[in-house]
Amino acid sequence: MKTTLIKPNRLSTVRSVNEIKFPLRKGELPQVLFITSFPPRQCGIATYSEDLIAAMNAKFHHSFDIKICALENENERHHYDNDDVEYILDTSHENSFVDLAAEINQNDKIQLVVIQHEFGFYAKNEADFINFLIALEKPISIVFHTVLPNPNEHFKQNVIEILKHVQSVIVMTNHAASLLVSDYGYDNDKITVIAHGTHLVAHADKDALKKKYGFEGREILSTFGLLGPGKVSKRL
Repeated sequence: MKTTLIKPNRLSTVRSVNEIKFPLRKGELPQVLFITSFPPRQCGIATYSEDLIAAMNAKFHHSFDIKICALENENERHHYDNDDVEYILDTSHENSFVDLAAEINQNDKIQLVVIQHEFGFYAKNEADFINFLIALEKPISIVFHTVLPNPNEHFKQNVIEILKHVQSVIVMTNHAASLLVSDYGYDNDKITVIAHGTHLVAHADKDALKKKYGFEGREILSTFGLLGPGKVSKRL
């Protein structure tokens, strides 16, 4: 069976029976707010979120309206071409967390907040992030892109505190789910596993690829996503 890759920006929309019978304008739909890094920021989670949101818009465009809060910091400032980027969270400043929570709470259209979480996003302001979760008056679903095993007590308590203030937890592997249960004492029934996914690419012989790129006879370590200061790859 032939599989065809459909690029996210070309995903077609299919009209449902409900859409035909009960047409709603986009402004009347309930909103889901994604808090995430977002292109043009060079970050694996940014491109992941862009693809995910495009796919969800294509499938569920008549059910809800997705808006975006882009993560920035004192070293990351961007201009966004996507009109759905309605908020900016500057993770370098406590006031930005406070102001964003107030804006979200005041927006009656927002029915769900989805947070794409990576520890590097909030490494210098864990307390501000947790206070932000506490302040939100909307249901929160958090997507853990990293779950670390054998945490020290400080790190463990930080994660447990995050888990206290969300209504849904999503991880990308069964192993990550098992770590939340075994190392952090979280309830397995509250965890949903949704695989990360990837674009379809043709498989090639690894020896041929090594020869092509001048790495014959060498071991290669690889990581998915984009490299950045928060990934500590330089320690390898």
